[in-house]
Amino acid sequence: MFRLSMLISHSLADFVIQTGNTVKAKADMKFNGYLLHGAALLLTSLPFLLLLSLSSLSTVVLKVVVIIAAHLVVDVLKQKLQNDLQTKTAPKISNLLLFVSDQAIHILIILLVTRGTSIEYNRLGGWFFSTGFAENGLTYENLKKIFLVLYISFSGAYFIPLMLDKVYEKVDNYTHILNEILKVGENPIVHGFIDEVKAGKWIGILERILIVIFLYSSQFASIGFIIAVKSLARFKMLENKIFSEYYLMGTLISVVYTFIAYGVLEKLL
Repeated sequence: MFRLSMLISHSLADFVIQTGNTVKAKADMKFNGYLLHGAALLLTSLPFLLLLSLSSLSTVVLKVVVIIAAHLVVDVLKQKLQNDLQTKTAPKISNLLLFVSDQAIHILIILLVTRGTSIEYNRLGGWFFSTGFAENGLTYENLKKIFLVLYISFSGAYFIPLMLDKVYEKVDNYTHILNEILKVGENPIVHGFIDEVKAGKWIGILERILIVIFLYSSQFASIGFIIAVKSLARFKMLENKIFSEYYLMGTLISVVYTFIAYGVLEKLL
């Protein structure tokens, strides 16, 4: 339970509640950006800490502090390396590799630090994990499902744009080109590509949430239905060859990422 709680905390702090301002402050190597991110990690860990007995609290708090400190050190090193690479090599490639490496290290740290931790719960924790919210309480499988849904659906919103940058790395300012393409023709899309990206981000998150749920329940046939409905919503726009290729590429990357991430994380947990 401790391990999954920390993985859920990581998912929430890194992808769900982290704001653009915090990301920018971290990119500029400002102390307040990392301070806010550390506070988010602590706050998202707090609900689990409130369920522990006093005998377990000191040990677990120490491990939470180690996880948070290690997380911030990795983030600082990753950002410093990323800033250095911006001036030396192709940033689109380095950003993708750094993102994958950064996430792998964060998850590995959590797996190692939480390994073999003995936990005792207080009365609230005992009720929560034995009788609360379900007939058999909140089980390990329930928490694992929550983590898989959160992590895969929201981390994909970061991974997929980086992967598309890699695909279109030889096309300078490709988002501007797509934006201009969508504004021409008999029925121009006046709101432009950037608005499409914002809508597509949340459509992609919902798509991955459903795919993970269907994978978890072995409802594989339903996955094709999701993709078909998503394509139907973009049917008119798919008449544009360049946009249809971009859309297909993004959809396939999202689906493949979900399958691979689900398979890897399921094996680790």
